[in-house]
Amino acid sequence: MSKDTRIVFRNVKDFSAEQTFACGQAFRWKRGGDGSYTGVAGGRAANIAFTPADADAEGCAGDIVIRPLGVAPPAACGEGNGSDSNDRNFWENYLDLRRDYGEIKRALAANDAVMARAVACGAGIRILNQEPWEALISFILSQNNHIPRITACVERLCAACGTRIDGADGGVFFAFPRIETLAGLSEGDLAPCGLGYRAKYLIQTARRVAEAGGAAWLAALRDAAIAEAESALLSLCGVGPKVAACVLLFGLGHTEGFPVDVWMARAMRELYGVDGKDAAAHAAERFGPYAGIAQQYLFHYMRNGRRPGE
Repeated sequence: MSKDTRIVFRNVKDFSAEQTFACGQAFRWKRGGDGSYTGVAGGRAANIAFTPADADAEGCAGDIVIRPLGVAPPAACGEGNGSDSNDRNFWENYLDLRRDYGEIKRALAANDAVMARAVACGAGIRILNQEPWEALISFILSQNNHIPRITACVERLCAACGTRIDGADGGVFFAFPRIETLAGLSEGDLAPCGLGYRAKYLIQTARRVAEAGGAAWLAALRDAAIAEAESALLSLCGVGPKVAACVLLFGLGHTEGFPVDVWMARAMRELYGVDGKDAAAHAAERFGPYAGIAQQYLFHYMRNGRRPGE
């Protein structure tokens, strides 16, 4: 591909490649030595770099440069795949660049000193708009797992079952496996992927989703009330409240979804004096439609920025 295929978004505010790609919401992005990230989304392989306008000014605006590396055939992926890897609209939506995160941060931090510190710590986090199917399978694999192993499991699954993408620079990538592909497999077929007991969950869920209407059924949950969407997800094999909340937030655009894991239960207990079992309800009341975005700031703050005594 020529240099002209690059996609550039100028003067982007409230964005950090590291905070966005390495915060545990997606598992297909790898950091390069230059600070850029390379990965696959919607059947598109790409390298994404962020260059701040002023390297010495933390949190300042800058340019996002996306270098398309290859694209899978339209029939090889889910709903988000297109015929052109140089798709500005796709990446603008995927990176959530149409949302005003500055206003959201101001609203969340108003009269909340804890959230003000969390927002300052993770000021460049954005919620990636992932395909529902990829989010569903990825977070089923995330159960009782840590990020490096989840990433490895996802990559092995894609390499074994996804369509190959030959990258422009000689690299090889793989699209995320289609619903119909996983639905037609057995647990034995997935044994080389090293998914353990989760292989059964993936296959049963794939079959259930395929029977319900496939990618279109999942996509329709974006427009459903969050309680209805959550109920549908909880009917799937291997999906509990935490996985459902992750899919609601990262795959279906329900920004009020508030995943509660060990870190979040601890955060709500230590920072807000709320018992873990009441964390989601308290977050809904306190943070409203942006509870899921608040969750990401709090998660990052607990793991990376909280100082003793805060």
